[in-house]
Amino acid sequence: MSIVLQHGNLIDGTGQVLPDATVLIDGATISAAGPSARIELPPGEHEIIDVSGMTVMPGMMDLHDHLHGDASGTLDGAVHDRFGEAVHLIEDRDAYQAVVHAENARKALLAGFTTIRDTGSPRDITIDIVRAERDGILTAPRIFYCATLDMTHPPGKKQVHGVAGGNVTGTVEAVRAVREKVGLGADWIHLRATGAAAGQFDANTELMTFEEMEAAAKTAHNFGLRVTCNACGANGMKNAILAGVDCIEHGTHIGVDDEVIQMMVDGGIGWVPTLWVSLAKKEDAEAKAAQGLKSSVPDYWLKREMELIDLWRDGFEKALKAGVLTAIGTDSGAPFVAHGQNAKELEIFVRYGMTEMQAIEAATRVAAQVMGKEDQLGTVEPGKEADIIVVSADPLTDIRVLQDNDNIALVLKAGQIVVDRRNGPWGPLHL
Repeated sequence: MSIVLQHGNLIDGTGQVLPDATVLIDGATISAAGPSARIELPPGEHEIIDVSGMTVMPGMMDLHDHLHGDASGTLDGAVHDRFGEAVHLIEDRDAYQAVVHAENARKALLAGFTTIRDTGSPRDITIDIVRAERDGILTAPRIFYCATLDMTHPPGKKQVHGVAGGNVTGTVEAVRAVREKVGLGADWIHLRATGAAAGQFDANTELMTFEEMEAAAKTAHNFGLRVTCNACGANGMKNAILAGVDCIEHGTHIGVDDEVIQMMVDGGIGWVPTLWVSLAKKEDAEAKAAQGLKSSVPDYWLKREMELIDLWRDGFEKALKAGVLTAIGTDSGAPFVAHGQNAKELEIFVRYGMTEMQAIEAATRVAAQVMGKEDQLGTVEPGKEADIIVVSADPLTDIRVLQDNDNIALVLKAGQIVVDRRNGPWGPLHL
């Protein structure tokens, strides 16, 4: 039976808005989309859904998620009880963490995000979450997993990005680690070029050498995998781009050196800035200070985050003007960045200079392009996968309506209705 979304305002992901549009879904695929007057229903049974007054748009994508994270004030997750033993979340057993992963994935789907890219979880647990979703066992967004390679860490250091077997020193180990991650089932390889706001090393400390990253990227590309890279400082970003990565995560210092921006434009390198992650810590610290309390984030870390906010915004404005391929990524799961609130990042993109339409494209068509999935996902066009959401309000008038899950009336993934709030917030969620 085909599904027909009839008489909605269609934001198709290409920059167009079509009033009174109809979308015909045949199985997992969009078979027609356009003005209602021009769409003829083929013979057969149809489930016709009148979405008059609503917005139909592609399912949103979050390209920087951590399904293991609980958004608590620590990198290691909140301390909880494990049969009388107090442990941090990432120290708990894989089976427990798998349940956490599945629940956080569910929250993203409920928020209208039909695709997420997980950029690292302890012991690569997400690889098996991906398997469960693709096998039809788990109802969740499409999940693409980035397995992390990093510099060698001191013994006993917790591996938030899940670099079990991914600690490398030298090009031979970089090649070995990529091959192991490919064998495990990774979709992407995730490198760490520099430090960041948290941890011992800051944005100007280069964690992996150019040679290590080049060897890793070449090996990943040989197996058909794309490569992304945490790179905050300008020199680390340059090294990563020259080494052959396809995407930069964070890029806090992108505006410091105009050459970096030009290299990204010339190379078609994607950028996933994760702007919310610093602002979330600022908002939490201010809220606690108003109550006479102190942030749970260590002083050095909070200081770095506060220093980054204006720098990051300036870089975003420069990158936007230059035409850098910029996609939505939230760092969900990081301190105070809660799963299920992923659309907050779109608001920040608009606050920093994008139009509402550009922000929606950053979460749909552009995100698909960064993923190399533009032939499959990201727009509401014939031949594409039917990953579609129906919003009860107009995000082009106020992008913030996407943050209220009650406004997400329908979520379809691969042509199946997985969330249905047409009868109100307590309608069947199909999850």
